[in-house]
Amino acid sequence: MRAARLGVCLFTALPSLAGCRDSTDPPGAGPVVLAATYSETGRFALLGTEMARGYRLAVEMLNEKGGAGGREFRLELRDDASDAGTAAGIYREFAASDTIDALLGPYSSPLTEAVIGVAERAGMPLVAAMAAAPGLWAGQGRSWSVQMINPGPTYLQGSVEVAAGHGARSVALVYEDTQFPVSVAEGVRAAVRAHRMNIVLDRSYPAGGAGHDALVAEARDNGADLFIGGGYYDDAVAFTKAVDGGHYTPMLLSLNLGPAQANFVNDVGGAARCVAGNTPWLPTIRTSGFVADSETMGRRYVAAHSEPPNYYAAGGFGAVELFAEAFDATAGDAGEFDRAAIREYLFAKVTETVLGPFQVHSLGDEQAGAQRALKGLQVQWHDDGSGGLERRIVHPAAVADADACFWR
Repeated sequence: MRAARLGVCLFTALPSLAGCRDSTDPPGAGPVVLAATYSETGRFALLGTEMARGYRLAVEMLNEKGGAGGREFRLELRDDASDAGTAAGIYREFAASDTIDALLGPYSSPLTEAVIGVAERAGMPLVAAMAAAPGLWAGQGRSWSVQMINPGPTYLQGSVEVAAGHGARSVALVYEDTQFPVSVAEGVRAAVRAHRMNIVLDRSYPAGGAGHDALVAEARDNGADLFIGGGYYDDAVAFTKAVDGGHYTPMLLSLNLGPAQANFVNDVGGAARCVAGNTPWLPTIRTSGFVADSETMGRRYVAAHSEPPNYYAAGGFGAVELFAEAFDATAGDAGEFDRAAIREYLFAKVTETVLGPFQVHSLGDEQAGAQRALKGLQVQWHDDGSGGLERRIVHPAAVADADACFWR
């Protein structure tokens, strides 16, 4: 339970969050406050904003149900401008505040890397919704921070398996030289070895510095059957356009964050056909968490934003669900906020959120806090029979709703 405080008042950028709590913090005296940054501006703005939409919707729907543990929840969000230093500074302010109870993660592995140590040193629970880099947990001795999303090495391994099954033997691997894309590349290399394929191009590029046309030309000249990797959304769009305009027809094009996005086809047009990528979740997958099931969450999201949710929104929604479940299970009749009890719950519980199954490596494990239950899906854009394109699941076979399509 937090230390007692005298006459503490809550002031945030959101007027609706203003209020005061007395020294004993009795049940009903004030909301449980979750705080996070998100990328409202900068290079991660599109995906970070979608994650934040999930945070907001989950808190709204949670409070409509009466909250958790006898308490309402409130959310404080601030823009980190897609900058790690800015995010770290804001999280230090969160940790020093007596009005903030726990933390949700920013968007992306680089920004989470900048803030996770703040949570650990402060002894504040942190649910990292959108950080896939395994190095954030492996060997770090985490005891307050848990991972929602499936680890980066698993992202595109299914695409390697799909391509190998169709006869692909040569691979061009290109990736941004930052923590998350590097981890994806490690998983691709492992899958390539397992399927006895040959990497003919293995090339990293600095953040924001990809020579998309040149890398595509090099892959083409090396005769790569599979072109795979990338960085974040902008790279996925740029590589797809470069392949489309570069007189290159790989058997399969599979890219990090991008092809799973509903707006990807709007940004690249017909070039999206047969492009593959990873997603842990789609609105068509039936999941259920502490606040809502996926169908209900999707309906509310569409009503609010006039488009279906993606897995970034589902991850944000699921992070709030997970924390609310932990608080509800540990608050007791008094509605007390017990950080240690919540920490124990998060590291030990096997459960499900809207994003899917949740289970992390337990406290004391070499990978304590790392996700171990959620698995990635491979999706592709397929002809919808009406002149358009639609996302279909092509791997794994147990949940696939279409056979993979190939360019040759």
